[in-house]
Amino acid sequence: MTQQVARKKKRPSLILVLVRVILVVFAVGLVVFLGAGWYFSGQIASGGLEPSTAEPESYDWLVTDSAAAVTLEAGIDTDQAGQEGKSGIMWADGYAQSGELLGSSETDGSAVDIRSILPDSQAPAAGTDIKVDMYFWRGDPRSAHNLAYETIYYTSNVGSFPAWYIPPSSTTGPNAGTWAIVVHGKGGTLEESLRVVPLLHERGYPILVINYRNDVGEVRDPSGYYTYGQTDWADLAGAVLYARDMGAADHILVGYSYGGSIIASYLTQSPLRNFTKATILDSPVLSFEDTVDYRATLTDVPILGFEVPQLVTNLAKNIAEWRFGIDWEATNYLTQTAQIHSPMLIFHGTQDTSVPLYTSAVMEQTRPDITTLVVTDAGHTRSWNVDGDLFDATVNEFLDELD
Repeated sequence: MTQQVARKKKRPSLILVLVRVILVVFAVGLVVFLGAGWYFSGQIASGGLEPSTAEPESYDWLVTDSAAAVTLEAGIDTDQAGQEGKSGIMWADGYAQSGELLGSSETDGSAVDIRSILPDSQAPAAGTDIKVDMYFWRGDPRSAHNLAYETIYYTSNVGSFPAWYIPPSSTTGPNAGTWAIVVHGKGGTLEESLRVVPLLHERGYPILVINYRNDVGEVRDPSGYYTYGQTDWADLAGAVLYARDMGAADHILVGYSYGGSIIASYLTQSPLRNFTKATILDSPVLSFEDTVDYRATLTDVPILGFEVPQLVTNLAKNIAEWRFGIDWEATNYLTQTAQIHSPMLIFHGTQDTSVPLYTSAVMEQTRPDITTLVVTDAGHTRSWNVDGDLFDATVNEFLDELD
């Protein structure tokens, strides 16, 4: 019988092994890269596109000492830690006003703030769970400022929306024909306006503080998402039409954060924009894409702990454009400034970790003929909180120049 001699299996060459390793590493890297892009596109949606829902108040601070000042302790991740200026302090059955931040520190995984309590407020007791509230005023124009008001309803192309109407201090005053329309930020409420309402009322404007699509309890946009002015400018236009039906000759617009997107879009698209006498914005979102880029630089990759690479951010934006129908170009109002003609006053804080200050700076650089930018040492939409006297004086001077 003839015996077969087994052949020795030829070992792969070193080059072939390296090629295989490189291909495996590339494949794994590609999967991780695409997975990261998909994950962060979802973060864009959850953080910037999905409408807010009615949820119980989140009391993320604990009062550890209470007197003329209160000592508060919270997890270090709260965005209210170390925020300068006036703040409200809200708990389950009460509300107080803090005059200023007296001290702030971060130790042992916790943030500790010490805040003064204004004389007319009753401090919460030690052991109380509270929420730090940038609105400072809560309630409505009557309860907050003893101003008469009524809830009216205006309509747009998607439905009807409630708004506060605050009549002018004098129906025969020089500003009685100019309505002030205030637009709150994303997920906000009409109460956001209560910091600026007294000034507007003192100047004699009829005031309309509006809700709009995607607000809690209101009709959703047909897309199901916030559109950063692309569609919701029509709600502002509906409010302007209401004001004109009630006798308004022209109007000024006041907007916070996302409200700045709505106003910017209105100023570039609505035929009614020619009746806009002036615009006042605090921390406006003038470019959604730039805002996403900015927030990415402040976000760490889960587990790994380093900043999200720009390459991943770009992929996430491309995926989000496909998944959620985002039109990045249409929501960049810094490329549409030639269509804006009314004077614009912008407040923006150097401590803003939500919307980049440089977008407001670009607006001023692009349209210095109409734009005045006031840079404050404030967080997001907190310019009034940090220095209310400066805020009010600047607004009054700006509006005086229009008269």
